[in-house]
Amino acid sequence: EQRLELQVEGERLQAGFKQERILLENRLRFQQDHLQKSRQEFETAQTAFRQEQQIAWTRLEETQTQIRLRSHQLVRLRDLWEERERSVKTEELPRFYHAVCALENLIARDYLLLLLFTGMRRTEAATLRWENIDLTERVIRVPAAATKGVRNLDLPMSDFVHDLLVARRALGNAKFVFPGRGSSGHFADFGRPLAAIAKTCGVKVSAHDLRRTFTSIAETTDISPFALKAMINHSVGKGVTEGYIQMSELRERVQRVCDKLKTLCGIQPVEGGNIEKLKGHNAI
Repeated sequence: EQRLELQVEGERLQAGFKQERILLENRLRFQQDHLQKSRQEFETAQTAFRQEQQIAWTRLEETQTQIRLRSHQLVRLRDLWEERERSVKTEELPRFYHAVCALENLIARDYLLLLLFTGMRRTEAATLRWENIDLTERVIRVPAAATKGVRNLDLPMSDFVHDLLVARRALGNAKFVFPGRGSSGHFADFGRPLAAIAKTCGVKVSAHDLRRTFTSIAETTDISPFALKAMINHSVGKGVTEGYIQMSELRERVQRVCDKLKTLCGIQPVEGGNIEKLKGHNAI
């Protein structure tokens, strides 16, 4: 009987241990499942975070790129605006003029001087032919087909421009006043001499800036807006005839601007003008 009681007690304990083991295994399995689910949720959240982080970095880089691009555009717009207003300042004219005169390329030198002392457009000046130059009447005659505004330009020569063209005519018998080696036959290398001038004297301008310089100096000489427009071949508006201003009157105003430019450039009067200085050089 005692053995039977021990056997029953042993079976009861064994059953209790088995039930406890089952409970522990179930609890462990639950914890493992919970841990696995938590790990999966963490990995999912981590992946989502990395994706969002990558999207954020991509958007940041795109924004920075747009900011840099916009900044460059604004700088370019500022430079373009400054270029639209750029000219040779009066205090810069003496060293600019001397830098032009020091150019080794004499065609470039004379071309730039013509722009400065006439305010002509760069292409209209570069394509000048000797048939457009009337040295006897002292007039530059550019046909309408060769001008930007498709208007005839009859520009009286100042003494400086006349001396320059007389000297150039004495150099040879080329078709163009400013001959070049390119296929066009006329001078077209505007940038190189202007870059050399900028390096020499620190004044950085374009060929069109010389037209603007002429205009700004002309405006200080007390000439009428109509006369100035006639000089630089701007439209004078409807109802105004081309013959409204006489050539003699226009010549006096052109010379007035020339005299002001010579004073600002520090040009000293030389007997015979600048003809002798230019003679003796080859045409190209």
